[in-house]
Amino acid sequence: MRPLPLPYPISVGRLEAGVWSSSVPDLLRFEGRVGVRVGEPPEEVRRIVERLVEGDAELVWTGGQFASADTPVYHPLADLVRSCAAEVLGVAPASRGVPYGADMRLFTERGIPCVMLGPGDPRGAHTVDEHVPVDDLVKAARIMTLVVLRFLGTT
Repeated sequence: MRPLPLPYPISVGRLEAGVWSSSVPDLLRFEGRVGVRVGEPPEEVRRIVERLVEGDAELVWTGGQFASADTPVYHPLADLVRSCAAEVLGVAPASRGVPYGADMRLFTERGIPCVMLGPGDPRGAHTVDEHVPVDDLVKAARIMTLVVLRFLGTT
C-alpha cells in the first residue's frame, strides 16, 4: 500500500442536503465508506471515526463495511499468478495493494490465500460508462486458466 498516494481513503458516494434550491440547508446527509488499513478490524476504524465526529454529527453505520485482506507478495500463489500473467501479457504485472473493498477478504480471513487479477482499468469500475475491453477479458481468462491448470499440476 505504500506506493499509493491515498491508500486508505474516505469516499463520499451520496449527498443529500436541503429541501429547496434557494434555501440554505439545515441538514446534510452523506453516505460513503472509510478505508480500513491492512490488518485493522473495521470496528476499530468505526471507533476512530466516531471519536472524530463526536458532538458535531450524528453517525450511523449502514451498508457494506469491508475488512482488509492480505496475501504476502511472495506467497506461492502470488508467484504463480505473476508468472502466468507474465507469460500471457509478456510482462509481469506489478504486485501492489489496492484501496477498495473486495471479496478477497472472505478468503483470507479464513486462511485461504487470494490474489486479485482482472481485466480492464479499475478506475472505470462502478462508473456510468463501466466497461471492459474484450481483449483484456480474453487475456484475463487465459491467465486464470493457466493458474488453475498449473495449480492442479496438469500443465
